[in-house]
Amino acid sequence: MPRTFKATIALIVTLIIVAILTIVSIVQSHQTTREMINVRQDVNDMNRAMSRMQNQLERGVTVSGAASGGAASGDRYAQALNDPDNLLQATTDQLIYPDAVPGGTLRRWVSSDPAGFNWLTENSVDVRDIQYYVHNTFARQDFNNPDNYVPELAYKITANEDRTEYIVHLREGVYWHTPNVDMGDPRYEWLRERRELTSEDAVFYYEMAMNPEVEAAHAANYVEDINTVEAIDKYTFRVTWDKSVYHSESTILLGYPLPKWLFTRDRDGNEYAEEEIPAEFNNHWSVDTPIGTGPYTFDSFETGNRIVLELNEDYWGESPPIERIEYQIIRDPEQGFARLLSEQLDFLPSVSEPRYRSEILEGPANSPFKTGELEHQILDRFAYHYIGWNMDGDLFNDRNVRKAMTLAFNREGIIENIMYGLGELQTGPYYYQHPATNPDIEALPYDLDRAAELLDEAGWTDTTGDGIRNKTIDGEVHNFRFTLTAYNQPTVRTWTNVYREDLRTIGIDMRTDFVDWPLMQRRMEEKTFDAFTGGWGLSWQIDLYQIWHSSQADIPRGSNRVGFRNAEADELIDTLRETFDPDERLAMLHRFHEIVHEEQPYSFFYAPKNVVAWNPRVKNVILNDIRPQAYSLPWYIDEAP
Repeated sequence: MPRTFKATIALIVTLIIVAILTIVSIVQSHQTTREMINVRQDVNDMNRAMSRMQNQLERGVTVSGAASGGAASGDRYAQALNDPDNLLQATTDQLIYPDAVPGGTLRRWVSSDPAGFNWLTENSVDVRDIQYYVHNTFARQDFNNPDNYVPELAYKITANEDRTEYIVHLREGVYWHTPNVDMGDPRYEWLRERRELTSEDAVFYYEMAMNPEVEAAHAANYVEDINTVEAIDKYTFRVTWDKSVYHSESTILLGYPLPKWLFTRDRDGNEYAEEEIPAEFNNHWSVDTPIGTGPYTFDSFETGNRIVLELNEDYWGESPPIERIEYQIIRDPEQGFARLLSEQLDFLPSVSEPRYRSEILEGPANSPFKTGELEHQILDRFAYHYIGWNMDGDLFNDRNVRKAMTLAFNREGIIENIMYGLGELQTGPYYYQHPATNPDIEALPYDLDRAAELLDEAGWTDTTGDGIRNKTIDGEVHNFRFTLTAYNQPTVRTWTNVYREDLRTIGIDMRTDFVDWPLMQRRMEEKTFDAFTGGWGLSWQIDLYQIWHSSQADIPRGSNRVGFRNAEADELIDTLRETFDPDERLAMLHRFHEIVHEEQPYSFFYAPKNVVAWNPRVKNVILNDIRPQAYSLPWYIDEAP
């Protein structure tokens, strides 16, 4: 039979088979089609997972355990941890639970809209918490031992003996997220290029922090003694300091890169002139869709509604199991609890004090915490709350007056009766359990009579008989009347009412202005207040300069908002920055506590204990002693009954 005839027959048979298969495919059931799609999706997911695992192995990241803690056996990252000169150590904590069920959305709570998402210029706790998911630092503190630093973006950091020179070695193969913009718009074509993290990005962070035009006063004082920052090669950079300072180590290790390739360009990819970069950086167009190198990408922000993060499929480390994190913006804690109970929310970082009493302390048998509908834990927050007094005004520039304000503040009674014991009385600027807290300092008692005596001594008396104290200042009579700018929350409203009534009995008229966080932050930064309700999240390593040094009292957006100025305190702060001996440091920290206690620039209130609650479908909920305390990387979601 001729070859061409055989070929023709084969072609006809092939066409018949194709036709039969096509008909069979068409008549397949809808359910079978869905099953095939699901199988194909599972295969794709497996392929992506295998690809991530392969990338992790190639980059020296363990497939199980903490992403930043180890490396494939024998590779240079593991070898670096054996180098005695390396400041980084192998991790002892475990960020990723090995048996976690992958997938799901974790729905969390945040109390207000963040003011912005520039990692350097924004200083709020909420923005910092989001940054932990979207970005990485060069190193991080081990949650089991906060005195130890473990690798993140850097796998090796060395320093000379007097800590005036640091050399940082970055991981290779770490890529920046892509800003979540409309890639269909031709103007963003330049953003399609995959960008690897380099030492230029690390250098750029320090350059921006050091630049006086950049609005980051809270960070600038930590880098003011840096002499030079330079890239040695693509993955290595050097930082040299003018002198040996105690905070240099944490400043380097806990620093993070910023994408120079992004912040130095406009929306169309055109480079700014060098002198324009700092000003453009403060309000850069990209900060509405911030990027980083972390396990989650920033997906979206809807004002007054939600912030959404998505799993980073290109993450350099081990991917966490939860695919999506949704921060619901809920101003009212009661609404947050209602959403948690109705399963619209998975994790609530703070159950309100009344709910704590009614549902947990005195909860009936059908309380969700008794029936197993909700889990909870009492968490010592690494923070404290206070009332800050404007020491630059006429009312609170006398320490006897400030002391009187604290004596009139029934702090222990409020903690016990309004907060139901969810707080520890605070006496100074450190966490109440930190060794720096001076054990000899006794909290000022609640004593209205003594408060009245101190006000008399300060010249504030009632000369008109109207029940309000007054004083003649520069020939003009001033009534002791002021406004407390207060955070708009139900518990704050309750205790400020109690405080107002006590002050009224000793001749002080306090008015309250309850505001949400963005306005609160602006008033604090612009110092347009008589007094305000404040709070500080704390770090284990203590540097007092940012909040308490007099040089920080007059700079724009500075953290010394109350105008605290004390020569001995300044000397202690400066000396602490150059003192490494732990015993000497402790003695100076104790003395500083004494000075602040004597001056009362704040009426220190309490270190909070938060009742955190969650839906039991969220598993392996580990809460840390240091920030970020509710870091969800070890958590996972299991819908199984």
